Amino acid sequence: MTEWIWAYAAALLTISLLDGFWLGFVARDFYRTEMASAAAPHTRAVPALMFYLLYPVLLVALAMAPAPADFWSSVGRAALVGVASYATYDLTNLASLKQWSWRLAAADIAWGTLLSAVAGGCAYMAWRRVQ
Repeated sequence: MTEWIWAYAAALLTISLLDGFWLGFVARDFYRTEMASAAAPHTRAVPALMFYLLYPVLLVALAMAPAPADFWSSVGRAALVGVASYATYDLTNLASLKQWSWRLAAADIAWGTLLSAVAGGCAYMAWRRVQ
């Protein structure tokens, strides 16, 4: 049981830090430009917190169970979770929101896939370390 808690903590920390850096510095202007009229004036804390607490649960559950054979299996599963999750979000928005662009969808899906893969790798390393 302890290994699952550590895997979750590693995924949570990785996603929080990397996504914070991505959204706060690297791609901040890109998202502001692409989402100009669709974005809320300020981030809503409760839904954001819910996402950052729940997404690592999903990621660890799907990338780590059953126990992956190795590091790269976990990374691959986590990337698959990322592409499925982010594509669902972005393609739904692309289909239903006039301010959602293909460029935004493609960038966000690519980022979500990479972010999830890295978090899955970190979760695997934490899980193996305490096993």
